Amino acid sequence: MSQMVRSAARSVFASRGRFLLTGTAIALSVAFLAATLVLSDSMRGRAADDIAEALAGTDAVVQGVSLGEPGGGPGDPARSVRQSLDPDITERVVAVDGVDGAAPQWVGFAKLVVDGSTIGTGTASDVGRNWVADPALNPFRLASGRPPTEVGEVMIDRSLADDAGVAPGDVVQVLTATGMHDATITGIATFASADAAPLQRTVLLADGAVSAWLDKAAPTEVFVDIAEGADRTEVLGRLSALSDTEVVDGPDYIRTMQDAATSPLQFLNVFLLAFAVVAILIGVTIIFNTFVLTVARRRRESGLLRAIGAKRRQVLGGVVIEAAFVGTIATLAGLVCGVAGVGVLRWVVGLTGVSLITGPTIVSPTSIAIAAAVGIGATILSAWIPARRAAATPPIEALRESAAEPRVVSRARTASGLVLAAAAIAGGAVAVVGSNPVWLMLAAAIVPALVLCGPAIVTASARWSSPAARRAAGVSGSIAAGNLAASPRRSASTALALMLGIAMVTVFSIFASSLTSAVGTDVREGLKADLVVTSATPDFSTIDPTLADRIAALPDVDSVTALSIAEGIVAGKAEAIGGIDPTALPTVYDLDPIAGDLADLSSGGVAVVGDDPALLGGTLEIEFERSTIEAPIVAVVERSTGGFEAPPYFVDRATLDASVGRLLDAQVFVDLADGAVADAEEDVRALVRDSPGSFLATREEHVASSGSEIAAFGYFIDGMLILASFIALLGVANTTALAINERSGEIGLLRAVGASRRELRRIVRLEGALLSFVAASIGIAVGAGFGWAMIDVTGGAEIPSIVVPWLRLAVTLIVAVAAGVAAAAWPAFRVSRVPVLELVSRDR
Repeated sequence: MSQMVRSAARSVFASRGRFLLTGTAIALSVAFLAATLVLSDSMRGRAADDIAEALAGTDAVVQGVSLGEPGGGPGDPARSVRQSLDPDITERVVAVDGVDGAAPQWVGFAKLVVDGSTIGTGTASDVGRNWVADPALNPFRLASGRPPTEVGEVMIDRSLADDAGVAPGDVVQVLTATGMHDATITGIATFASADAAPLQRTVLLADGAVSAWLDKAAPTEVFVDIAEGADRTEVLGRLSALSDTEVVDGPDYIRTMQDAATSPLQFLNVFLLAFAVVAILIGVTIIFNTFVLTVARRRRESGLLRAIGAKRRQVLGGVVIEAAFVGTIATLAGLVCGVAGVGVLRWVVGLTGVSLITGPTIVSPTSIAIAAAVGIGATILSAWIPARRAAATPPIEALRESAAEPRVVSRARTASGLVLAAAAIAGGAVAVVGSNPVWLMLAAAIVPALVLCGPAIVTASARWSSPAARRAAGVSGSIAAGNLAASPRRSASTALALMLGIAMVTVFSIFASSLTSAVGTDVREGLKADLVVTSATPDFSTIDPTLADRIAALPDVDSVTALSIAEGIVAGKAEAIGGIDPTALPTVYDLDPIAGDLADLSSGGVAVVGDDPALLGGTLEIEFERSTIEAPIVAVVERSTGGFEAPPYFVDRATLDASVGRLLDAQVFVDLADGAVADAEEDVRALVRDSPGSFLATREEHVASSGSEIAAFGYFIDGMLILASFIALLGVANTTALAINERSGEIGLLRAVGASRRELRRIVRLEGALLSFVAASIGIAVGAGFGWAMIDVTGGAEIPSIVVPWLRLAVTLIVAVAAGVAAAAWPAFRVSRVPVLELVSRDR
């Protein structure tokens, strides 16, 4: 065994140039996978640990009765609307036998304002809550200063203090549901040992301020400390007997909060893992091609060993040990680079606008073990397949045969692939026609179909492209196309990974473009106002409700109307309910009524966004936190006001205010007088500057920014495309170098009969370009087809139409071809410098 290990080590060292490129591909693939797993652990583990630590002293939580399932309402999407608790709920909880203590939690919207500017943007929410005196039930800890004790005093979390550049003693303002409030910072807090609560920026208020500032008549929930020695089950039962409440066991509440904190980034985790799988697949392809050619070149050597008495398992074991040696070293390097490169991946994720990935990196032994097992296991498996084939070859046959692979494409293999491809296309068609996502699973059979049909596709593509290549590059083009067909399996396996990577990029590009278009379509088609005032954060309305009246008082303003949004339950699901002036809104925003009259909203009716006029005349029940309204449907409109929080239902503003209380505005639409746009815009801008929590945009700016959150995802896709292209570049470079080495005698003959070094380099570069073009074209076609079917079936009303980003896909194709040319450039240059006699004399 030790002799086999030494022999494998000598073999790797003798072919170190070949295995260096292979090892680099493995290391990069493992690094990407490790970085993805570590980043996922860091995002999920840090938030989960912080929540568990902060709520460790909470044995139970008393909440209002849930009115419906989480849905499309504003604010935290994981939060359902709950009925308000009674103002005396804390006293009732304390009176329960077995309860040692109870702390009311008042939670609402509060945004810090410093020097007239709101602090904090991005995906974190702005939360105001009361400071709890009982340390066992207070999730926050005093870091410096003192807690707030009077109205007008606040504490803020350490992360928010760092962002704002403020300290205890500084005077600030706090924007809440009841307007702007002057405040003095008395202290800095931490969420347990973390700088801030996950996904939140927190302002902590004195007990005397919470009701008025947060517009809350009663606590949002009550944290309960069960007395030591009391029967936990019995105490929870007695708490559950309290009327109009729901009781959650402490551990269950912690798990719910942990899920809410980590779920917004699950999509990113899945997306990153998908690209990591593609990276591993590319690495596997490189390893497989490397060992196919390596084993083929040593086939005579293996045959000689078999002839003098070596056993099959010894020949097989030597290659596997060699693969394990390369895989282990490359995997170790990849793990180190992956852990060290988490910061780079954080930056790439930051291109999406996500700013939640903070705190230290958490390196889980499980994640490292998974990445290591995948790296080493994939290397050994990829080498074992060609090694097993070589070991099974009879010695006499091995001594006379050195071809790496047969040039004839198996008809049975191609036929099987065509059957799978037909099934995949049929599955996609049935899924679209029947709107049944289950059939999309059959459409995924296109991947094994490409694996089976790959050699035939490469051969056919080489044959079809030969005339065009000849016209473009003369004889060099014909030779390049012929070289692809000479090794169809190797060319197909090299192209497959690039196909899948490009297909994935295509699917997400179409998804991002379609969703961006869907989000912005209502704004593009409906907005008539010259200016739009928007809130400082998409999660909450932040515009002072008096701002609209002040803008309307300006001399060159023709029309002004505001939109407010509240959260209500419709048909058991949380939805955004818009409050409008039904007379003024049509002058600045066209909701495109298709049935009924918006003016009837003023008599207590409701308008529904939809395309079915038959809804008119029905009745809709909407449950709010404090009240319930039952309103007749007096209008059906085709579009809403745009954006992710666009309400699907509208009522009169006075009706909404009477149902939920005082509301800040979400948007203000302003129409200016003709001929005075420039001067009037500056006057409006001055008022908005003096109203923190408000941002002003022209019609063009507002339309352009609609769907900007999804548009930012395009930058992330670009980053992943660059990374996938770079790893695929290594694969093309490695395969090209190995193919050149295999065909060295043939290349030497070309030089001998008059081919110049320049022509030789051109042949190799064209070969890489043709292979990349075929792979990228098929990848784009497959991705476009699958993406179209997936969005058509699962997009629903949120994505009414499919938008294909042709320019982005064209750039993707160009990048892929350029990567192929770049990958082949160095092997082409190297072989062009080798003397003709040395090329001819090489053992193929």
